[in-house]
Amino acid sequence: MTKIQKEMMALVGACTQEAGDDFLVPSELNEEFNKILTKKFNIFNNDEKEKYDLIIEKNPTDLIKIYEKLNDKGIYITTASSLEDRDLFANLSKLFYIVLPYYYIEENGERKALVFASKEIHPTADIIRHRSDFVENAFYYTTDIHLASFVLPKYIFDNIKDVIRLWN
Repeated sequence: MTKIQKEMMALVGACTQEAGDDFLVPSELNEEFNKILTKKFNIFNNDEKEKYDLIIEKNPTDLIKIYEKLNDKGIYITTASSLEDRDLFANLSKLFYIVLPYYYIEENGERKALVFASKEIHPTADIIRHRSDFVENAFYYTTDIHLASFVLPKYIFDNIKDVIRLWN
């Protein structure tokens, strides 16, 4: 994972999740959560608990199992093949109330897609500003980047609006 991808997966999830502190994430994301000055989290790299508040995967796996491992306001973040990954978005939309793609731009200018799926929390409406505004030593992430990363060109939105979920 690149440093930008790490920030955009970890910090978007952590600056949106208000329901709890138990995160199941790949180990290379552990340090990203320390960039948030106003909150500390319980980070797990192995599945040791019954439920989690945030689960991040490098690539999507068993979506039903992920859904079942999340608490009632849980968030799931993973990579998408593109901002128009209709199959992934459709499958997530069968389970989650909110499914929204977002993106980041690598240093070489390449656009990369991620997906935010949640049982209740919305990634922009429910952003926690007293976390996102107090991220220190980030290379890419800011509150404005967080919000803007969910804004899609109309032609992309029109192509996926039937397979994403904007609210519950």
